[in-house]
Amino acid sequence: MAMRLIVLAMVLLAARPALAGMPADCSKGPVPDGAVHGTVNGKPFVPQEATLGFTKDGMVVNDVHLDRYVLSIQTDGIFNALSVDMMVPGGKKPDGRTFRVLPVDDIDKQPAAAEGTPEVQGWDLEQENAGVKTSFTEDTASIQVVFGMRKGNVMPGKIHMCVPGVSAEIVGSFSATMQ
Repeated sequence: MAMRLIVLAMVLLAARPALAGMPADCSKGPVPDGAVHGTVNGKPFVPQEATLGFTKDGMVVNDVHLDRYVLSIQTDGIFNALSVDMMVPGGKKPDGRTFRVLPVDDIDKQPAAAEGTPEVQGWDLEQENAGVKTSFTEDTASIQVVFGMRKGNVMPGKIHMCVPGVSAEIVGSFSATMQ
């Protein structure tokens, strides 16, 4: 009997996320200072470039026009990036706003851009050397994106993202070039 308990304990310990120090909810609390960086499945995530794409009227829901902004933080190569797809009411800017994904798999509990429409429409994380290609359709994440005020065509901001299913935590400041 004791041997079965030891084996069970070992299995339970092995099933914990690799990043034992990862916060349970990265969508709340202050985002630490410092350049954006992180780890994905034990491999360093070292950004080379950040961009913020814009699509006017990227979505219309019940006659509510929403503009789409896509933050992309790229590391080396085309198959290595984090992207977060966000919506704001038509004609409004994301400047000074905070966008969140709560660590729950329930759309109704997510912060909304319009009734029944989450402000974050999705996210993707791909890092080839870590063997990770995942998104909001496969894993649960918690995310906080905090935008400052744009200066010319550069949008400063901070991000804190945790994806326990792939042992990923990405955190810090960025300056995204507007596209």
